[in-house]
Amino acid sequence: MRIGGWIGASRWVLGMLVLLSSNLGAGQLSSPDVERLTAEAEQWWAQGRPEQALRKFGEALARARELGERGHEWRILDRIGRIYLEREQFQPALEHFQQGLKVALDLGDRPAQAVELVAIGEVYTLLQQPQNAVKTYEALLALEEERQDRLGQWHAYYGLGFAHKANGAPELAIPYVEQALVLARALNDQSLELASLQELEADYARLGDYTQVARYSEEILQLARSIDDQRLAAEKLATAGYAYEQLGQGQRAAAQYRSALLAYRDLHDAHGEWRALDDLGRVTLKQGDTAQAVSYFQQALTVAQRSGARADQVLALEHLAGALRGAKEYSKALPHYQEALKTARAGKLLEYEWLVLSDLAGMYAEMGDAKRALTHYQQALKLVQQLGDKEAEKQVRDAMQRLGKQPGAEGKPARKR
Repeated sequence: MRIGGWIGASRWVLGMLVLLSSNLGAGQLSSPDVERLTAEAEQWWAQGRPEQALRKFGEALARARELGERGHEWRILDRIGRIYLEREQFQPALEHFQQGLKVALDLGDRPAQAVELVAIGEVYTLLQQPQNAVKTYEALLALEEERQDRLGQWHAYYGLGFAHKANGAPELAIPYVEQALVLARALNDQSLELASLQELEADYARLGDYTQVARYSEEILQLARSIDDQRLAAEKLATAGYAYEQLGQGQRAAAQYRSALLAYRDLHDAHGEWRALDDLGRVTLKQGDTAQAVSYFQQALTVAQRSGARADQVLALEHLAGALRGAKEYSKALPHYQEALKTARAGKLLEYEWLVLSDLAGMYAEMGDAKRALTHYQQALKLVQQLGDKEAEKQVRDAMQRLGKQPGAEGKPARKR
């Protein structure tokens, strides 16, 4: 489950909502004890010492309850919950946010209720309880529509979309995120617009709708350029290229990959440069230009060797060998496979080693050397069993079975990219 970008946006909005409710305590008289303990707790938290902060907040909470200071009780419960959330202790975070919601309901403070509903929805999603998250965000949406708060509505729609996706239903998520996008643009908030666009791109990718993936990648690209985010722009060029490739638009895909290559070079991003060259090699090979594809894979190998990235080196060698194998140039492919195998073993990259062994086995089978093919499949099988990769194990066993029935006739296993 991809949650990194969503958590960032969620916590940003959570912070904004806390600010909207900050006047709850500011307008109340508070005992010096509560103020002092809260201030000390905030200092510990700011210094990156959450254990001390939790202790002080606990003392402040007890004192606020003793004095009946409900507004300060809510704010302290919220702070405690967010510390637990930062520490990825989701259950105690949920418990404190739920207590905070109860206090906010007792006070009739709707902004405070919104803060807690946002937080509770986030925690339910992180706890992989999407149905509870959906119910929470539905309650938030009803509240924010009544308050006519478009920022709060954005978060409710976005959270509903993410919760439905987490529940395995991206097709249900999309209408909510589309509404979030409308709200983000109405608010003229580029950070919320970007979050919405990225979520739509991911939802359509999960559905395999690459026409929409291309559309939203292009929109994110335009936004990235407008805010001068060069890295995001490079990533979206590559994503759009992949989408066009899946749509069978090879020339358009290659154009995007070439632009991504230039962008990654400007960023001095060796891995990005390697990936763009590898993408160019793959799409060029699909277009039937083996010589040009080999050139791109060789360039990718040079970049990987220069950066010292062993995994990238293995894949560049494996893809280079695969292009030559596809042209039946087995004598040229073999040394590249062997070098890929050697590099994978030197780096103890078992997940790549078995792939190379499978490719080698497939090539030997095509050459009519069933004995060597079987030997390499057996080595690959041992590795995938060691890795505990059941899907890969089935793949290798199926290839071995085909080899036994029709020596030299089986196709090679799919490559890891």
